[in-house]
Amino acid sequence: MPGYYEVWLINPTTMQMFSVGTLGDGPDALLPLPSNVDLRSYSVVDVSAEQYDNKPAHSGDSLLRGTLTG
Repeated sequence: MPGYYEVWLINPTTMQMFSVGTLGDGPDALLPLPSNVDLRSYSVVDVSAEQYDNKPAHSGDSLLRGTLTG
């Protein structure tokens, strides 16, 4: 089934998450963040496999997850 990859920021304390965009076919992606995002709170980045199903929530299928440092 065709789909796409979506990038999420997650607050590990509350598990609140929001999408910052989708990845294209190229090797690089520029995903601008809203100026009010506190990366000290949203310190986890997740890439999920998504289906074209009109469901905006995370699919539950995480392919990659890491913590922002610095």
